[in-house]
Amino acid sequence: MKPCAVYTFGVDGLTGTVLTETERVLREKFNLRLEYGGDLRPPLMGARDGQLLADALLYHLVKVKPPQAVAALGLTPHDLYSNGLNFVFGLASPLHGAAVVSYARLVDPDGDLFRSRVRKEVTHEMGHVFGLEHCPTPGCVMNFSNSLYEVDLKGEDFCPSCRKKLEKRLKELGIV
Repeated sequence: MKPCAVYTFGVDGLTGTVLTETERVLREKFNLRLEYGGDLRPPLMGARDGQLLADALLYHLVKVKPPQAVAALGLTPHDLYSNGLNFVFGLASPLHGAAVVSYARLVDPDGDLFRSRVRKEVTHEMGHVFGLEHCPTPGCVMNFSNSLYEVDLKGEDFCPSCRKKLEKRLKELGIV
């Protein structure tokens, strides 16, 4: 399996669970091996009202991404926003092979629900890394989510059309 460099931007009591679920998603859905690169100090450029600018974290990931890594993924307990959006669950750049996911808004006392949300958002952002766009097919993990309700509505898997596109891209990259 090829490596996906995974970094954290801050660590809390849920980080271990998030890394475990991320490893599972990378292995099962993308045939990638999680290679933990460590905890990075989150860039404070654009920080506001307790939120970090997702674009700044993404840019930082691109700079530290090892050359042998197929992709870089950042995970953070900090709430994120992006220009024009008051918050985002994550942000990805297919051009640079990098994504960042915040689990700040995914937390729930129901541990199973929290883990499912993490798997969905990691799968979704990594789907973007490999060129998938938002999908209108009900239940597809690539559905756009603007709220926790919408995260909970979608499934953890790709619809047949998105799965086919992903498999084609992974083959082109020699991952499968």
